[in-house]
Amino acid sequence: MKDSEITEVFYQIARLLEKQAKSSKRNVDPFSGQYKCLFLLDKAEKMSQQRLANILEIRATSLSEVLAKLEHKGYILREPSSTDKRTYDVSLTPEGRAEVGRVRRLRLEEHNELTEPLSQEEKEQLYRILMHIKDYYAGAEVE
Repeated sequence: MKDSEITEVFYQIARLLEKQAKSSKRNVDPFSGQYKCLFLLDKAEKMSQQRLANILEIRATSLSEVLAKLEHKGYILREPSSTDKRTYDVSLTPEGRAEVGRVRRLRLEEHNELTEPLSQEEKEQLYRILMHIKDYYAGAEVE
């Protein structure tokens, strides 16, 4: 078996999963900027817009666009900071917390579907292999 055959199967699976996600009724991209913001805010009570931009590694203007969309959907609340009047604090609304919970449940269903055809032993083998690859590339980033 060639390395190129292994990686090609990996990419084929990724494309199939992407195609399945697009055609599903879920219609959620948990890796979009909007959901990254929601997940971060779910872990914090509130966060300054500046800090959120730094964590997401995006420009303040790009974050403002994302936050405007989330605010329009009723998922977040922006309030002037009590410590620095030049910035805003961002927090989730109850609707935003409910959306985070909904997306987490959908992701869990997708994870279960992805590994459904595997036995427990195969799942453990796949996990070890993927962690080995991840650790290799995580180590390469540091160098």
